[in-house]
This record gives sequence, C-alpha cells and structure tokens, in this order.
Amino acid sequence: MELVPTKRNKNTKFSLEDLIEHKAALKLQLGQQREKINLSSKSLFSIETLTTYLFVTLPSNLSVTDGINMGMKLVKAIRRFFGK
Repeated sequence: MELVPTKRNKNTKFSLEDLIEHKAALKLQLGQQREKINLSSKSLFSIETLTTYLFVTLPSNLSVTDGINMGMKLVKAIRRFFGK
C-alpha cells in the first residue's frame, strides 16, 4: 500500500490546513492497514485453521517422517543381511 502522496513538491511550503489534511489521510490509511492486519491474524489463528493443521497437515507430515524412519531401518537390515 502506497503512502498518501503530497500535493506539492518538496521545495514549497505547506500551510497548516495542508498538514492537517495529510495527517488525517495518513491516520485513515493506518486504520485501514490495522484492520487488514487484524483480519489476517484472526484468520491465521482461528479454530478452523488450527483444527485443519492438527487433522490434515500434521498427520501427513508424520506419515512422511514415519516412512523415512522405516526406510532407514529397512536399509540397515539389508546391509546387516548382506554384510556391509
């Protein structure tokens, strides 16, 4: 999100009204950004997200690590059988 642009270049002087308008626009923009952050954090840490992780993602990750562990045991048993 872009900052609220100023109406004049840097060499001109600003009136008090210009500064007040610019400050109000920046406050409005900060409020909008704060709302977006709140919404994304609520969706990130919601119950649905956590349950999805616990019941979908975590078991698939555990099955991958279990497969790797079983594969290593199998390789070790084959090496032992054929004698390094």
